[in-house]
Amino acid sequence: MTTDVQHAAFADLRRVVAACLAAFAFSATGAAAERLHRYTVAIDPELTTLNVRACFDGAPPPYLVAESLDAPLALMEARVESTRRQIEPSGSLSLKTVPDGGCILYSANVSRPIKQHDRTGGKIQRVGTDLLTSAGLWLWRPDTLGPGDDIEISFLLPEGISVSAPWRPVVNSPGRSVFRMGRGPWDWPASVAFGRFKEREVSVGGARLRVSVLDGSPAVDVEQVQTWIADAAQTVADLYGKFPLPQAQILIVPGARSPEPTPWAYVVRGGSPAAHFFINQRRPIREFYDDWTAVHELSHLLLPYVGSEDAWISEGVATYYQNVLRARGGRMTALEAWERLHAGFLRGMDSAPGMTLAQATENMYRGGTHMRVYWEGAAMILIADVQLRQITAGKQSMDTALATLNECCSSTERAWSGRELFDKLDEITGTSVFRELYDQHVASKDFPDLAQAYRSLGISVGGTGIELAPEGTEKQLRDAIMQTGVLVISEIPEK
Repeated sequence: MTTDVQHAAFADLRRVVAACLAAFAFSATGAAAERLHRYTVAIDPELTTLNVRACFDGAPPPYLVAESLDAPLALMEARVESTRRQIEPSGSLSLKTVPDGGCILYSANVSRPIKQHDRTGGKIQRVGTDLLTSAGLWLWRPDTLGPGDDIEISFLLPEGISVSAPWRPVVNSPGRSVFRMGRGPWDWPASVAFGRFKEREVSVGGARLRVSVLDGSPAVDVEQVQTWIADAAQTVADLYGKFPLPQAQILIVPGARSPEPTPWAYVVRGGSPAAHFFINQRRPIREFYDDWTAVHELSHLLLPYVGSEDAWISEGVATYYQNVLRARGGRMTALEAWERLHAGFLRGMDSAPGMTLAQATENMYRGGTHMRVYWEGAAMILIADVQLRQITAGKQSMDTALATLNECCSSTERAWSGRELFDKLDEITGTSVFRELYDQHVASKDFPDLAQAYRSLGISVGGTGIELAPEGTEKQLRDAIMQTGVLVISEIPEK
């Protein structure tokens, strides 16, 4: 049943939308999409209800879907605007009674927590006075878009309220923020925050990072946290001279109960890649710089999205580079980085005995096999890096391979399989390094043998840890990995 308050809210929404349509005819670049569906989202000052008007350019899609299975629980009502006919959810919202060029109105309750056990936590979280929502809980959208089609989503905001969303921003002004959603898959998760925070734009490596720090008690030192994020992003950008993406949403969520500064963080890809950091703002800022988490998460953006069945690739790249890049940036010595890598490899060797890497990856979120997945992936990336530098006399490396991959294959609209990505890296480097590693290890129960790579790097393992050869081609190779701008100019023979 629609309440009088909801009727009034939808009436206001229609009036505002009618007044704004002409201004939204083109994107900020002036390029018109072939078809542009327009969504307008209004939230009340108490941040409890979202009222959505979805209008379709031409014939509407047959139905709308939401990423979260919990979306029907949040849906309060949905109806066709022109006839006021109710639309009942049945896993989707049928649009068969919506005329061409028509609209629907629906509202979602975001006042109460709705939790589902998955990798991104609660679907609705109150963060102090702010609100963090899963977009998949309230965003009902077409499951496919035609070539050139897009969705424009406009947020009408109460005075003093801001929004942080992952999509490409078009307009950002007091009371109104407009985004283009793009053509990414509908079932990739994304988060949207509302509250009295200020979204700040940080320029790093040619990218615009849109950083939002949510409410916390005690209050977060926003300037310090913003500088920490910028430092981590610059560390990643230094890999090949630019940040991997032109823009990204960065959400900082305070209130974590842990002795660590950033006990939890993740990257999501819905709409456009975004990084979320859950921090303990009580920890001194120096601990954030000493922590590996921010560089690890932002290093995920060096790759396009790899399907979860091959998460060992994305986790391996991020785990390898969290150490390499922090050594290059002066956050630790090269020896400390090699020690951390070696200690991680030992943890990986002890994890998930009797499982193949593929099986460990499949069980990662329910079977405690993270160490095997992260560190075997990192071991394979180290081996690839060493082999590339050797067989190409320093002309190719993981650095150069990832730089070229970013130039050719950074689309946010599709997922890659592990084999497909490794085949592309072989094509980029003109080698068979990656295919051979894939064939040797993904279906194997054994952790990769690092002996050859360690010999090439001059790393020896003793009872008290590792020792590094002080000179020679081995040191040159180590320096080429851990020091920015160092190249190996002569081929290093196999030993």
